[in-house]
Amino acid sequence: MSIILPGDKFPVSRNHDESIDITLGPGLYKSVNSDTILPVQAGIFQSKPIKKQQQLYYIDSNSRRYIPQTNDYVIGTIVGVVGGESYKVSLQDFSSCVLLSMMAFPNATKKNRPNLQIGQIVYARVSNAGNEIETELECIDPTTGKDGGFGLLDESGYLFSITNLNFTRELLFNSESPVLQKLSTRCKFEIAIGINGKIWIKCGDGLVINKSDVDMDIDESSTNNKNSTTNISSKKDILVTLAAVKYLTACQHKSPDQIDTVLTQSFINI
Repeated sequence: MSIILPGDKFPVSRNHDESIDITLGPGLYKSVNSDTILPVQAGIFQSKPIKKQQQLYYIDSNSRRYIPQTNDYVIGTIVGVVGGESYKVSLQDFSSCVLLSMMAFPNATKKNRPNLQIGQIVYARVSNAGNEIETELECIDPTTGKDGGFGLLDESGYLFSITNLNFTRELLFNSESPVLQKLSTRCKFEIAIGINGKIWIKCGDGLVINKSDVDMDIDESSTNNKNSTTNISSKKDILVTLAAVKYLTACQHKSPDQIDTVLTQSFINI
């Protein structure tokens, strides 16, 4: 573990073990021309094994402003269309938008490509980032050519922001982080974590309103029991989702020994 600055020499020799594959995370950039790995932001250099014979290197920094880096996992909102070929995507408020090609999806063709709408949310990977070109996203796993979990996120999920970007990196890269493990003891959930400070979460059926919950024309006497059960179920999922959001938002400022207390307080009376 060492402090590193932009332009410093990469602290690991590329010839230390040729059998180990290197994966670059946030803060590191590999030059296309020279194949040199360069730090592009200040922070603490981290190295973690992610698979057998595969090592992850990244720079850990506590910043509230997200700067796109190649291979970052991000969550963005569709805000427009550019030239009929790409979507304009917002990764963070008051920051420049990035591009998501309509062809950057598995099996996409000119005749068969996703038709995304403004306001929809996507989970994507930064495929190209640099100072001289616009940042580009893709919803394809480069190792398999499949979606790999990327793509359009279900509208029944809940999207919220985290101000501590270091916390989202911890959730995404540290498989031993107790935060999500503790949450799984209280509810079943699906989650997508963006290094840009966005988290999407869906607990149970998510934020879905069942038509029978709001249909006021049906005879109340004949459907009372059915509606009652559906109402309780949907309300519980909403309450659990909001409790999970409260828990994750609070954990970004808490130490590991405070997580149990935060979890109890977030899920009280649920």
